[in-house]
Amino acid sequence: QQQQQKDTTMPKGKEGGNSNDSRFFTTQKKGEMHELRMELHATEKHVKVDAVKKVIANMTVGKDVSMLFTDVLNCVQTGNIELKKLVYLYLINYAKTQPELTLLAVNTFVKDSNDANPLIRALAVRTMGCIRV
Repeated sequence: QQQQQKDTTMPKGKEGGNSNDSRFFTTQKKGEMHELRMELHATEKHVKVDAVKKVIANMTVGKDVSMLFTDVLNCVQTGNIELKKLVYLYLINYAKTQPELTLLAVNTFVKDSNDANPLIRALAVRTMGCIRV
């Protein structure tokens, strides 16, 4: 007798989250930091989110993206929860190397800790607890 196995694989491109997130881990090409800086200053939210994802991906694979600290920090003033999570993740990682600049985000942490959304409050409190300034 042949037993039928249940297919438990995810559909192609649906492995945990957005299907195209692997594109953020592409190799760094010359001038990419300048390109990322321009994208971080874009007015469209989706461009900013993608830019911060690229920065986090570079950070994850060990590339130094600390030169983008002020550019990423400027993205913290947003109502977009996804963007805020990514910026807070970046801040947790680089706060120890840029403590003076991290202090600029403290007002945002305090404001977010009083937000109506419990997710934003928790994110702000967690970030304040994780940074060593």
